[in-house]
Amino acid sequence: MADKPRTHYEVLGVERTADTVQIRRAYLAAARKWHPDRFGGRSPAESARAEVAMRRVNEAWATLGNATARQHYDLEVFDHGPSSFDGIRVDDGITRIDPRLLDPEFLAARRDAQIREISTRSALALRAAPVLAVLGLLLGIFIFTAYAANQVRGPTPTTVPGPPLGAGIEANDCVDVIGGPALLEVPCSPTADGQVIGAHLGDGVCPPFTTSQVELSNGVVACLRSTS
Repeated sequence: MADKPRTHYEVLGVERTADTVQIRRAYLAAARKWHPDRFGGRSPAESARAEVAMRRVNEAWATLGNATARQHYDLEVFDHGPSSFDGIRVDDGITRIDPRLLDPEFLAARRDAQIREISTRSALALRAAPVLAVLGLLLGIFIFTAYAANQVRGPTPTTVPGPPLGAGIEANDCVDVIGGPALLEVPCSPTADGQVIGAHLGDGVCPPFTTSQVELSNGVVACLRSTS
């Protein structure tokens, strides 16, 4: 076995298209060839070489003999293209460099693949930029419109349950204060005395945004918000 890095398929001597039966048959043949028991009487160098070869054979079978592991292996080794190849690995504590890194044609193909990958990503980013800009603009318009509308309307009146105000007056009605004193419902306009946002019996608290409180003749305190 050569020491240069090889794929699991090359280790077992099968094509990448080989099925599981062919891979298993190749594994058994390689295991018989490199099993350490066959090298018991050989030199230490030959025994060590057989041990390394047997380890590689076992690793190849563990990967290619499992459908899921084989699929991941094929994706990692074959389907990413030259741009994903690092060409360097550590095997048995020895750093090995793939000789293809010395091949100008391979390096040129690897460089071209990297350029294509960068160009593709850049093109996708450029196509997405206008869409993101439009979405950002629409979001900004929505936020500004909501803020402006809130400024025109002013704070949303807070309504709270309270005692009756008389004459059918309810929370959120615009009123004028008349003699008595009492409340008279009027159209909402800046000339109204206020808008009812709550009421209590004198021992309570008016809700937020109250600008004036009117104690009516029945003892009920009306909480009014300015309409101007």
